[in-house]
Amino acid sequence: MDKILRDTLDCINEGAIVLNEKSEILYWNNYMEYLTDIKLENVLKSNIYSVLPGLNKKYFKDLIENVMQNECKMFLSAAMHKGLISSDKKLNLKISKLKSDDRKVILIEFIDVTNQFLHIEQLRKYVHDLYKLNKELKEKEKIIKNLAYYDKLTGVANRTLFYKYAEKFLDSAKRNNSLLGLMFIDVNKFKYINDTYGHEIGDKVLIKVADILTKATRKNDVVARYGGDEFLILLPDIKSLDNYKPIVSRIINNKNKTINNEKQINISLSIGVSFYPKNGDTINELIVKADKAMYVAKNKDGEDNYFCDI
Repeated sequence: MDKILRDTLDCINEGAIVLNEKSEILYWNNYMEYLTDIKLENVLKSNIYSVLPGLNKKYFKDLIENVMQNECKMFLSAAMHKGLISSDKKLNLKISKLKSDDRKVILIEFIDVTNQFLHIEQLRKYVHDLYKLNKELKEKEKIIKNLAYYDKLTGVANRTLFYKYAEKFLDSAKRNNSLLGLMFIDVNKFKYINDTYGHEIGDKVLIKVADILTKATRKNDVVARYGGDEFLILLPDIKSLDNYKPIVSRIINNKNKTINNEKQINISLSIGVSFYPKNGDTINELIVKADKAMYVAKNKDGEDNYFCDI
C-alpha cells in the first residue's frame, strides 16, 4: 500500500481495515488499534475472520464478495449488527472497493457511534421517566380531585360536588320544564350511637348508610354527604312527583344492621323530599324544604319514615 493512503487512513477518527481478495489484512489503521487494542504488526497478512471472529458470518462474507465483484458500496447499521468487534462498542460499517497498485482491495470503515447510542438510550429513559412522571401526576391529580369533590369517609360526593351537579340539573330542569327531586336523609339517634359505641362505630354506620343510599339510587342520581349524619340525593329526570317512592322503598328494604361486639345497632333513617318547581326555584330552597319534610318524618312513629309535602 502506498504511504499517502496509509497516512490518510491514520488521520481519520474511524477504524479502517484494508483487505486483499483473500480477505487478508493489508492495513490496520491507528483507530483500529484504539478500538481493538491490537497492533498492526500483529494482524498484518492475517485473515480478517480469525482476527475479528464477530465478522465471520455468511451475510458479511457475501457483502464483501458483492462489493468486490460489483464495485458497489455497503452500509451496516450498528442498530442491526451487534458485537462485530466488542459487546460494548456500537459501530456502523461501510464497505467499499479501492484500487491500489493495480490490485483490487476492500476498505472496511468502522464508525464508532457508541456515544450516539448512549444519547439515544438516555433520551429513551428521559421519555420513559416523563411518561412515568406524567402518569404519577395524573394519579395525584385524581387523588386531589377526589379530596376536593368526594367525602373522605364515605366516598360519596361532598357539598362542593353536590352543588356543581345540583346547579347543572336545576338549569336543565328549568330549560326543559321538567322536575328535579331532592331527598334529605338523616340517621336517627346518631349521637346516641356515637356516645354509646364510639366514633369508630359511628363512622362505620355512616359508611354503611352511604352504601345503602348509593345502591338504592339510579345511575344518574347523585348521593352526597351534606355534613355529619345528613345526606342528600339529587333526583334528575323524574317524570312524576311520586317517582321518588321506589327509591325510598329500596333504601328501607336494603337497610342492613351493623354489628359491634355481638350487639346489633339498628340503622334508622328519616327522609324528607322536595321538588322543583313545586317547593322552590333554587337549590337552597329545595334543601330547606326537604329538611323540614325530614323533621316531619322524624316525628312520626316507627323506625324509618319519609315525608313529602306535595
